[in-house]
Amino acid sequence: MTPFRRFFFLGCLAVLLASIVQAQTAPQTQTSKASSSTGGWPETTDAKTVAWRAYDAMLIADKSAIPSLLFLAGRWQPLSPTPDPDDPPARKLSVRQTEQRDAMAVVLDALIQLKAPVPANTLRNLAPDFGNAVAVILARMPSEESTPLSLEFFRSAKADHTVQYVSAALLALHPPPGFAEKLLAGIRVRAKVVAVRPGVAIGFGSHGDCFQFPKPDREDWPEMGQYKLSAEASEGASILVAGNEPIYVSREEFLYYRGDDCGGWSGLYLGSQERQALVAQMLGVPAEQIPWEIDPTAEIEFTSLGEFTGDLLGFMAEQQQMYRNTAEALQARGFLRASDVSQSLPVMEVCLDDERRQEPPHVKGSEDELQRDLEPISKDAIKLPARVIWSSHCF
Repeated sequence: MTPFRRFFFLGCLAVLLASIVQAQTAPQTQTSKASSSTGGWPETTDAKTVAWRAYDAMLIADKSAIPSLLFLAGRWQPLSPTPDPDDPPARKLSVRQTEQRDAMAVVLDALIQLKAPVPANTLRNLAPDFGNAVAVILARMPSEESTPLSLEFFRSAKADHTVQYVSAALLALHPPPGFAEKLLAGIRVRAKVVAVRPGVAIGFGSHGDCFQFPKPDREDWPEMGQYKLSAEASEGASILVAGNEPIYVSREEFLYYRGDDCGGWSGLYLGSQERQALVAQMLGVPAEQIPWEIDPTAEIEFTSLGEFTGDLLGFMAEQQQMYRNTAEALQARGFLRASDVSQSLPVMEVCLDDERRQEPPHVKGSEDELQRDLEPISKDAIKLPARVIWSSHCF
């Protein structure tokens, strides 16, 4: 876009914003019909006009545009994808929804660059579609304003995963009452216990991939600044949330919204490993000093059902004692009440994998012995401790 065109848009600011406001302040019944089913803005809002106006305001640091940008942000409703006619089980955004999402991404970039405070209710509505941008705004709010909203996002099972992660990281810096209990109790330890015949060892491994498709060129749209959040430092990134496990943010410009892409654009996830690291931060120690693992494995030799059961329960007790030690350390720092220690222990989900059929060639026994040893191990006969459950499938 040429400088003349940019300033032409700015010169027409009053006319453009007047038309947007007039369209969006229509009677409530009309607005509801326009936006209740698909989200975004009412259909009368021109996405490209909004995108250029927000881009120009960001480009020249026009703080007078902040009230209008906040008005647009405040009118946003979470998007509702519709069934894809070419692939009925899948759901996708319409062209209008996609353009409105792209325009809203420019609005949020402008608000962030202009350092504009955004109301909590607006952030609630934006979070499902713009997790990374909302997380950046949340992290830059004063702590007295961000703490109540961070608690809400952290506790919500439906919260955007990036916003939930950043909320937890912010709360871990100055833990409010009840936070440590929820953080620790939310950890899911996935233990794999393998029953083996004496002399047999089993190996484990997994891998994953990230796939994304290129998007076509787009003309006559501004580039939108977008925010990548990472737990790893990179060139050009700055610290968004400090601590032993800092969160870094970097900004890049694209012609499309990239929040759905992998490779870091889909944000961060508050999994069990991340929760454990934040617990370590609250204790003032590096994450590697926490003695227990999120995904421990144990191979227990099966000589008899009684001995196997005793060894299995011993493994569980050993793990849970380490969890209790961590909870008591949080209690000693004033983050947990003594009455909350037991109920704040991580849940251990145990996968029992019977691999006794992998018999070493040199081991020979009678058919009766083999049959006895290979009788199924009854999970129902093993009384599990509190906060330990059987996994429905091995992983």
